[in-house]
Amino acid sequence: MRLKRTYLFIFSLLFWFCSFSHSGHAQPTLGVVWEVPEDNRSLSEQLQLFNDLGVTHLEIKHPVSTDLLSDLDNSSFSILIRSDQRYYILKTLETKQNAIQHNVTDLIRTYDAFSRVAALGVISQSHFKDPDFTSAFESFSERFSTQTDKSLYHYLDEKWYTLDAPDLPFGVLLAENEFQSGDLKDFSQQFQTFVENKDELIIFVHSDWLTNAVNKSPEFQTSLKLFSEDGTWSLPLPQQKAASPDANWLVFALLIFWIILAVQIKFIPNARPMILRYYFAHRFYVDDILHYRERYATQSIVMMVLHALTGGIVAYVTTMILVSEAGLEALFYHIPSLEVFGSSYFSISLLSILVILILQAISVFWLYLPARNLDHVSQIANLYAGLFYTDYLTLTLLISFYLTDLSTILVIVLATFYVLIGFINFYLTAYNTARNLGPEKIIYFLITAFMYTLIAISALVYLLTQTEIIDILSLSISL
Repeated sequence: MRLKRTYLFIFSLLFWFCSFSHSGHAQPTLGVVWEVPEDNRSLSEQLQLFNDLGVTHLEIKHPVSTDLLSDLDNSSFSILIRSDQRYYILKTLETKQNAIQHNVTDLIRTYDAFSRVAALGVISQSHFKDPDFTSAFESFSERFSTQTDKSLYHYLDEKWYTLDAPDLPFGVLLAENEFQSGDLKDFSQQFQTFVENKDELIIFVHSDWLTNAVNKSPEFQTSLKLFSEDGTWSLPLPQQKAASPDANWLVFALLIFWIILAVQIKFIPNARPMILRYYFAHRFYVDDILHYRERYATQSIVMMVLHALTGGIVAYVTTMILVSEAGLEALFYHIPSLEVFGSSYFSISLLSILVILILQAISVFWLYLPARNLDHVSQIANLYAGLFYTDYLTLTLLISFYLTDLSTILVIVLATFYVLIGFINFYLTAYNTARNLGPEKIIYFLITAFMYTLIAISALVYLLTQTEIIDILSLSISL
């Protein structure tokens, strides 16, 4: 049975790439990820356009109406229908086998009778980069192939793979739905490479992108028609002026941070002395606070707020580096509580700011309440906030390295340094506070530093033992 399915798969691929080829040699073909219009007139116009441009394959999201499929059965397109099932991790396969089996069976039963439906997409953007997931899915999916003669596939990282050949993509996405002025040059270069290499791939573009591209560039439409006729690719592009770089909000944020520092030094009396004494006369600074000679906490409160804002920027930049938009969607899909501020990178940033503010408030009162030698919360606040002036250097370097693409590794190192500062600051504040506690010093350290360490380690161990969380993060980073 396995050998039979292999022959069917090979025959299906040959049918896809040969039946619609107008030239005598191997070449890529054009496919469209079709966002089906709601009105019939636009639908008919798009189908006519696709046919004129030499499009051979249409991928449509499930569910597809029976009327549309009946009409497409009389067309020359090969139809791919992709299920809405996505973002599977290993635990999904382990806990939802019956539901998955039902979804696939229903998908096959719905479209099996339509002759132009060539392939069915079972899942998308799932954790195939995890060997355990891949092995489990291959074992689980063997039963699917016996239910239909149509090819079954999955979509991952802008590529399409059949279940019978998971390492060999049969399609690649070159253009998303939003058309931009520089897209045609990039498309032409990549498409030319596929043509020269005689890759037997389906080159997919989004339908919205394609319609916008041909409307704005008649040359592009002509080039696609010629390619469908004789298999040669050439796209004349007008000379484009170099676009001036867009202003980045991170630069403005950094500038505002430095302006705030200048305002602090100018208008808050103890700001400049606090900075100098904290780093260059630390012992005298601590003694003055313990004896309540430094009474104002305005500067410290400002620095704690700025530290939280810095954390938001660090979280934003780090997430932008490590997690693609598809990965972010997968993260929000599995952990919807992260979408409290919306479904974008800014949601991660704003959530980080909120969490850091809460943790700082907890830390200040945690350090203050057991300290019998202190009468005012402002004393702890002044001890706690001084180290946060390192954020100015950290943030300046991090944004500089990120915007100039100088070193991703250094950006991650700086982000790690920011996190370590938060931990180090708690221990340093506890140590400074306990200086004149006398015999109660050990008890104070047990209540603060020891308990802090115990909770931090317990939280870390808990996260590392939660395989589902690890799989979700791994999937998000891998996409």
